[in-house]
Amino acid sequence: MWSNNLNCLKKIVLIMILFFIPCISVLAEEVTGSKPAATFTFTNNIESEFLDKHKTVIKTITENTIAKVRKLMPELAESIHFTVLIINRDLSIVNGMTGRADKPTEIEISFSSIYQGGIDKAIEDSLEFTLFHELHHTVRGWTIYGNKFGPGIDTAAINEGLADTFAEIQAGQAANNYTDAVNYDAWTKEILTLPRNANYGEWMFRHPDGREAIGYRTGSYLIKKAMKNSNKNILELSKMTISDIYELAGY
Repeated sequence: MWSNNLNCLKKIVLIMILFFIPCISVLAEEVTGSKPAATFTFTNNIESEFLDKHKTVIKTITENTIAKVRKLMPELAESIHFTVLIINRDLSIVNGMTGRADKPTEIEISFSSIYQGGIDKAIEDSLEFTLFHELHHTVRGWTIYGNKFGPGIDTAAINEGLADTFAEIQAGQAANNYTDAVNYDAWTKEILTLPRNANYGEWMFRHPDGREAIGYRTGSYLIKKAMKNSNKNILELSKMTISDIYELAGY
């Protein structure tokens, strides 16, 4: 009788194994078929091109940076496509590259073809910082398409200041090579009096009077002042409204 029971038990175990094998197989397919954290399109220009070594390093640093940001900001998109370009612009003031967050799932990164030291040096000097900055934009909602914020240089200054400060903290480097020997209080008051349709290029990039990156630089000043006044960290500020951040900064 014990022999019969043992045989019966063996049959039951065999049936259970046969039942679970397909389930395990399906689970494995789901894991291996999951979206990659990042996908890439590389675009060269006439004067310069991305070598295989560049592509490998860019992919590795990007994937590692995404993993770091995801721990801090779980809302980060599951998969992001990066369009990586080479452009003929002098970007030495921002260490050889610039970026743009088009959508929560799309980012463009542009390398300068004339940066001292070339693509290798730009990767070393600025890639991680630029990635932290643009990834912050995708979570905050400060993107070209589907932007969650209204117009205004006051809004742009805060959102860029948040991204710059976040990137500075995470990458351990300054956002740019501009001097801080300016009157940021005066710049802030000037920004707050601007109309909603003030020229973005003039106030965020180059002003007719010769000043550069007024909005970016003032934004970083405001974020750091708000952090100091409130003892809130950059992640806490990143969830706050524009007006609340100005208030924390004393405006």
